[in-house]
Amino acid sequence: MPFFLSRRFGIFVLLCLTAGGFFILLRHSAPKPNETSPDILITPTVLETPSPTLVPPTPISAPISVLSVPTVVSSPSVIATAAPTYSEATAADVIDLKNLRSKDVTVEVHQVDFGENYWTLAKQGNIDIFTLIGANPDMPFKAAYHMTLNILSKKGALHTVHAGDTLTKLAEEYRTTEKVIRSANHIHWWHPMRPGDVLFIPNSRPILMVKEWKDYFDKRGIFSVPFSRWATWTSGFGLRVDPFTGKTREHTGVDLRAKYGDPVYASATGKVVFTGVAGGYGNLIKIAHAHGYMTYYGHLSKIYARMGARVKRGTLIGRVGATGRVTGPHLHFEIRLNGKPLDPLQFI
Repeated sequence: MPFFLSRRFGIFVLLCLTAGGFFILLRHSAPKPNETSPDILITPTVLETPSPTLVPPTPISAPISVLSVPTVVSSPSVIATAAPTYSEATAADVIDLKNLRSKDVTVEVHQVDFGENYWTLAKQGNIDIFTLIGANPDMPFKAAYHMTLNILSKKGALHTVHAGDTLTKLAEEYRTTEKVIRSANHIHWWHPMRPGDVLFIPNSRPILMVKEWKDYFDKRGIFSVPFSRWATWTSGFGLRVDPFTGKTREHTGVDLRAKYGDPVYASATGKVVFTGVAGGYGNLIKIAHAHGYMTYYGHLSKIYARMGARVKRGTLIGRVGATGRVTGPHLHFEIRLNGKPLDPLQFI
């Protein structure tokens, strides 16, 4: 009996050793997960294939980073919302309408009449200020009586083709696509664009403008109009004839047309540093803002802002009046930097 038990046990041990060796041999002969074999094709799965449109889920506790989300542009109108890099226009950048290639847009040559300005013309034409500049690269910052303007029938910009311009380059500069430019201007292999051609770039902002407009758009956004709507100005910044004395004197702000009692809002976030009567300003509010800026709101009928209070952009601070040295109800609005008056129309 002991003999038979020992023989059976030995056979069992031998079988275990044989099976273990075969398993070890298979393990060492199989390719590792990150290695390839001439006889085995490893096909990446969906998760292993990079995709520009898939974004891994963000844990709730982790902050969401805008840079971690890829931007997918699906239409030219989305591209056009991004502001391009502005360049300073010269006298050589005047548009020659005889070379306009597009059949999708019409251009009216308009002479500015008394009482008109860029914003009223843009509104009448159902376009915007960018379209006016895009059709008139040398357009001065302030409109003048009887000056002529190209007014487009659609929003966009005109571009004169120069040597070295390509569809790829223009699409990048105007934040659009080659297909949009090609379609709007009927560009084909048998009718390519040539230097001197004037192209219409739909739904895009201009890249050429005079220095005053470039500075204006660089600064714009710091302050807003102190009303709930856009306002027209009755007296601009700089030298003017004093309505009381008839003498020329400096006007340190702009007078905005408004009705008595119209609400006045803070133009930017800041701290109220003065409320009360201040000579010719009448009832006045001063708000200090970041980087040394300060805004003035004069001739008010009522003051709601409290001295020392912090207000946000758009906070109701008072109402239009006719206090102080005035000829009628309006809002006197100033922007100063370190005490020096600046033209508010360059900011709002």
